[in-house]
Amino acid sequence: MSPEEELHRAARAEQILGDDLFRDAVKEIESALLAGIKQSAFKDSELREKLCMQYTLLHSLVDQFKTHMETGKLAEETLRQRALAAAKKVVNW
Repeated sequence: MSPEEELHRAARAEQILGDDLFRDAVKEIESALLAGIKQSAFKDSELREKLCMQYTLLHSLVDQFKTHMETGKLAEETLRQRALAAAKKVVNW
């Protein structure tokens, strides 16, 4: 993927993570999962495992968006370095 594409994806990831509706949905789902884990019967380890898995998956989703944002920062630096290198070539002409 090109740095320009990574930069675009980073901007979209930041937009999604910054969206109030998305953040509220993540908080509500997280709260529901944690409540389910806390309220599950002691003997119901299978239910707790499923809820923990869902909790992990929820945070994996959010973390993936954060990874896109970090990759975008690296892509931005790559583009900046390319621009500097191109400017040097023009000056050295």
